[in-house]
Amino acid sequence: MASSDEKTRGILVAYDVMAAPGRAITLVADLFEERWFTSVPLGGEVLRFEHHGRLLGRALTGGDGRAVAPFTPRAAGRMTVTVRVGESRRVMAQETTAGVFVWDRQRPSVIISLSALASAPRRPGLGLPLPRAGPTSQNPDGGAVQALVVLAKRVHLIYVTMSDRSELAEVRQWAERQRLPAGPIFPLKPVPMSLSHELERWRQEGWTTIRGGLAGTADDAKALAGKKLKTVVPPNASSKEQWPDEAVHMKDWTDIIKQFSVLIIIIKCIS
Repeated sequence: MASSDEKTRGILVAYDVMAAPGRAITLVADLFEERWFTSVPLGGEVLRFEHHGRLLGRALTGGDGRAVAPFTPRAAGRMTVTVRVGESRRVMAQETTAGVFVWDRQRPSVIISLSALASAPRRPGLGLPLPRAGPTSQNPDGGAVQALVVLAKRVHLIYVTMSDRSELAEVRQWAERQRLPAGPIFPLKPVPMSLSHELERWRQEGWTTIRGGLAGTADDAKALAGKKLKTVVPPNASSKEQWPDEAVHMKDWTDIIKQFSVLIIIIKCIS
């Protein structure tokens, strides 16, 4: 077998999944080599999907570098799936993880754009505030996390990010450091109306209780409004964006509960 120095160093990316108890889902992971301005898929490699050391499935990467494995979760809750490359003569890659969120589909869900949580960087050229580590990273605006914690007691939170797929592990680490309420994180493709396509895909998969979202950009807001979903804009939103007329602008982060009040499941308050 070739030494590790002779092997291609690949990048392994695993994707979060929403599931319902007893319903079959597909575990998905990509294996590729990143080069200047492009990525090269690594096909013909066996990927192992495991949970606490137990093999859930194995699959061969195709010509696009993607491997998929069927799986049926049984109990509600969150489980972490570890993905690693099997014995390989030519490729090595660091193992990675993804979350399987097994939810009650009847409970309302809200889309949260991660870029909506922090004000735009002041210096030009830094791009989105997520998820870069070091001096260019930004913390959520004051009150944003606390507002999401309250909201998460009443609805499922589904996060979306414009970060590249190769940065997905960093995004998850950022979310954990900031103590965001748990929820799947989905990368959006850098194409117009990407969120609209994802919303339609989720609807076809049976997630019909997505009622609205917190938009990070005008495109996000247009996608939500186009699907006739409650469209909320954060208090840090840029006035230079062309927000759709249907969008509701929050005055501060405590306003998020009010704006999504029609979605909230009434729970008994304990004094």
